[in-house]
Amino acid sequence: MPCLQRAVLLRAAAAALALCAALGAEAAVGHALAARGAERAERDAYICNEAARLATATDASRSQADGRPPLAGVAVRAARCGR
Repeated sequence: MPCLQRAVLLRAAAAALALCAALGAEAAVGHALAARGAERAERDAYICNEAARLATATDASRSQADGRPPLAGVAVRAARCGR
């Protein structure tokens, strides 16, 4: 009977260690995903800012009467900016 109790205790300890490892891994993965989301949001904000700046420059060049040539070859990728 003591052998059976020892086996049960060992299994319980192994299960507790596995649970702690799983919770630690979940926290690490959650932190990594949050950091990646923040980096993506920053990159998207930069892209949207550049798209707005280029759109403003394009509109300004069209409204000027000083003979500036229109902007050509400007590729604005503002798909995530709500345009």
